Amino acid sequence: MQTQEIEALLAQVDEKIQKAVTNSTYTMAPPTRSIYAPENLDPTIKHVVPMVAPVRDLIPREKGFGQVATWRKLTSRLDPEAGGTGVRLGFADAGQPNQTTQSYTLATASYKNIGRDVEIGRQALASNQGGTLEDMRQHEELVKATEVILGEEDIILNGDSSVTSTEFDGLAKSITTNSGTAGYVTVSGMSTYFINLFTQGADFPTDWVANARQNVALVDSLTASGAINRYLLAPQANADAGLHLARVMNPINGSLVKITSSRYSQGWGYLLTVKSVTGEAWLQMSDLEPMSVYDVPTANHSIVSRVFETTVLKVVAENFQQKVGGLSLT
Repeated sequence: MQTQEIEALLAQVDEKIQKAVTNSTYTMAPPTRSIYAPENLDPTIKHVVPMVAPVRDLIPREKGFGQVATWRKLTSRLDPEAGGTGVRLGFADAGQPNQTTQSYTLATASYKNIGRDVEIGRQALASNQGGTLEDMRQHEELVKATEVILGEEDIILNGDSSVTSTEFDGLAKSITTNSGTAGYVTVSGMSTYFINLFTQGADFPTDWVANARQNVALVDSLTASGAINRYLLAPQANADAGLHLARVMNPINGSLVKITSSRYSQGWGYLLTVKSVTGEAWLQMSDLEPMSVYDVPTANHSIVSRVFETTVLKVVAENFQQKVGGLSLT
């Protein structure tokens, strides 16, 4: 055996020793071992998120700090009209402008841990001929990371801390200022919601989120009216049939609103203003710890990893969001 191979083997043995578990308490020894440093999974899952969790993907994320998330929640318009500052802008020569402030409330929310454990029995590892521990762990960790992503998508929409204390409040719980009811929303009927948000001072809503049946109904309402055609003839008389509605136009200012279908939105639809025209986040996820994985001490005849995230949803400008209930699921 070559010297380099021997040194590499000894290094692996030394690493295993450093990652020993004290059997009497099943705690890590030494306590400062690197196993406690979580591995950030964001680079690994970044290609998965847009496909399986579109709502999670559209909300920007920031680094969280402290024991709870705190933010200034905007509750007023950003102009001098009633509902805004209520103060005109003019001032006299050699004078000074009026000093005004927007209306804010201090919002706080506890960070919540969400995650799943990955456990691989040593018998399963031994029976996996030709496989390695790291291959099995990486596969299972990716599966569990996807499960956590899907679970977070559900919480972003439906989380209610008063029902499940270990979850943060989602959009259905947090949006209360603007609400409506509809069995099916049509593209033309969405004008009411655009007007509601425009009146609140939200000029450019960015996203419409609803269940798949609702968004298919948007397509059906357009094709039934003859506004668009389902069928496109390809070369050699082959027909491509079907239609996907990607965006709808805001009839007030012509901006485009992205259509997103979520399997977790249930009977709710959301017309969201995720960011302002200047890029300020009106909806935001605050991550105390990003999606990560670390090893967990165990007394079982197995190896356990924990895929987790510590996060919370911040609805910064709640009055710039519209919630619609009663949407049909069939």
